[in-house]
Parts: sequence; C-alpha cells; structure tokens
Amino acid sequence: MKSSRNKSSTHWLFLLLPLLAILMVAIYSIYKTQSPPHLRTSSIALEESHPASLSSLDKFQAKISRDTFLKRLTTTYTLGPEWKKWFSFSPDNTSVSFDQYVLKFSEHDEPIQGSSWNWKTRENLSPQRSLPLSGLHIAIDPGHIGGNYASLEEREYQYGPTLIREGSMTLKTGTILKHLLEKQGATVSLVRSTNEPVTQKRLEDFRYPVDYYRKSEIHARAKLINEEIQPDLVICLHFNGSASKTPESTQHFHILLNGTYTDSEISLPEVRHRMIQKILSRSIELEIPLAKAIASAFNRKTNLPPFLYSPTAPNAQNLGNHPNLWARNLLANRLYQCPVIFMEPYVMNSTPFIERFQKNPTEIFNEYALAVSEGIVNYYSQK
Repeated sequence: MKSSRNKSSTHWLFLLLPLLAILMVAIYSIYKTQSPPHLRTSSIALEESHPASLSSLDKFQAKISRDTFLKRLTTTYTLGPEWKKWFSFSPDNTSVSFDQYVLKFSEHDEPIQGSSWNWKTRENLSPQRSLPLSGLHIAIDPGHIGGNYASLEEREYQYGPTLIREGSMTLKTGTILKHLLEKQGATVSLVRSTNEPVTQKRLEDFRYPVDYYRKSEIHARAKLINEEIQPDLVICLHFNGSASKTPESTQHFHILLNGTYTDSEISLPEVRHRMIQKILSRSIELEIPLAKAIASAFNRKTNLPPFLYSPTAPNAQNLGNHPNLWARNLLANRLYQCPVIFMEPYVMNSTPFIERFQKNPTEIFNEYALAVSEGIVNYYSQK
C-alpha cells in the first residue's frame, strides 16, 4: 500500500509540474506588461535575428580616435567591463577588432560622417540662412499608435468619461510641432499622420501582440526613416505613464538618448553592431547639447521635476551631468540611424495631468510642442 501511495504521489507531481510552469510564465508575463514603462527592459527579443553587414562600417575607417571610441564605449554605451569579451585592441592601439572586423583608428577625430546618409549638424547649415532651421530636415515620430490600438498597446487610461490615449496625444502634439518647426524654416516629416500602424502587417500575423505593436511597428518606422525620410534628426514624442491602477500623485520629465547597453544586449551580434554604429557616427555629440537645450526650454515652460533612475539601475545612466538626460537602449533610438531625441514628459495617469486634461487637453499639446520647438531653435541658433 505504501508503494502504491508513493506512485500515486509521483503521478500527481508529474501532472502538477507543467501547470506550475505555466503559472510562473503567466505571472512573469503580467509583471512584464504591467511594470512601469521606465522600468521595463528594452525589447531585445524583438530585435532582428541576423546581424547587419559590418561592411556598412567601412566609411568610418580611420575617422575616429582610439580615445574617443573607448570613452564613448565605456562612459555612454556600457556600464560594466563585459564589453571586453567582444573587443580586442591591437598592441599598438591603432585598431580594434570585433566579430572578425578590424576598425582602424585615426590620430584625431575627423568630422562626423553620419550613418547610411550624411545627416547635417549645426555647423553644416548656412550661416546666411534667413530662418534658424532653414536647411534642416526633422522627422517627428509620434510614439505608439493610439486610437483604437491604445488599449492593445496598454497606453490607455479611463477615468470616468475621460479617455487618455498616449498615441493619440503624441500625434496631436506632433502635428502642432510640425507647424511650429516649419515656421522656423525646417523641412518636417511626420513618421505617421493617423492613428493607424505604419507596418503593413496585422495583429493576426503574430503569435504575441507585443511583437506587432512593438517589433513590427518600430521596425517599419525605422525602415521609413532610414531608407526614405533620411532626416538630420528624429524627435520621438511620448507621454510618460505608470502601471498604477490608481492615479499617481506627481509628474516628472526626462529625455532618453541611446546608450547603456546591458551585458546580455551586447552579447547579441545585431545589437552589438548597432551600438558600434552609434559610437562611430558620433550622434551623441549632437544629441546631448540638443537635448540640453530642449530640456531647458521644457523646464522653463512646465517646471516639472526630473525623473531620476536609481544609481544602481542596470539599464540607465545619467548623461551630460544633466538631471533630465538619461542613456537607455531602446529599440527606436537604437534602430534610427541619426540623432534621436526621445521625449518622456508628464505622467498621463497622474492626478495633476488628468485634471488638466479634463479642462483643456489642447493646452498640454501646445505647451509640449512649444517647448520642444523653442529648444530646437535655441540650439540651432547658437554660433
């Protein structure tokens, strides 16, 4: 009888183990989708499965010094020493090898070369231009999709009759911003002009919805930006929010620039190659001062406190010794092959934002757009 009971217990154990595994996966999935956006890890699983050809780096041969390459790698794009597994410097420090590719260094940094196209810096604009942004091509990327897709994206909040959808708000803000920048002489392209996906694929094409609205959608926008629009910079508009079921009490503001690749991210060839491309194009040299100018204008108009990541955060670090600037490796600011300013202001599920939105949502959109426009104009007006 004792042997029979043991067999029966073992039988039930084997039946329960798969159920426990399913339960653990479900709990983890809930955590991943409901954790605050600023605490979620970047969508590395959604990255392309095959590395890009390293021949695209040929244009950077002998264009960057060893000191600049190493400084960018260790102070902006990584946090720990794990990168040493993938990079090998020559004994005479004239080159670095990675993935069977050899990059030669120059003694001094050459002018920024851009990436797939030579995007313009402030110095490339005509000093005789009639308007501060004449000759500049800016792409505005209204974050998320909005409209009827907002619930699927988990970027929708309902408070009584008040419906707040991030993608819808970023499009309205982006439309206002486009007009303001054009008045200052810029050529402006909206990455999307409706609350519909840019990707031609549809939800039923994917096993997991997140692969649709994050992977396919962002890759479609990247293809549009990199192959057709080819702007001098991209402004990604977002409204921050948390997974809290009840309204937050406060708001804050920060800007995300590409950087802080985690050890697990660097281990993936495609992601590692994107990081190298960012270092070599030296987009960060434009992003930091431009982001500072935008942050200054935003702070003057909104007086929002900065959002501060934990000093021990494994995927974020402060940049430029500025409280509003942080380096994060996001799919969008990694794939877009030019300077990218990724905005994260307000907290759209906070009591102050909700009350203001209920009174006059257009006032928020105007404030947002005016601050970004003012910051861009201030930066490009400097000598």
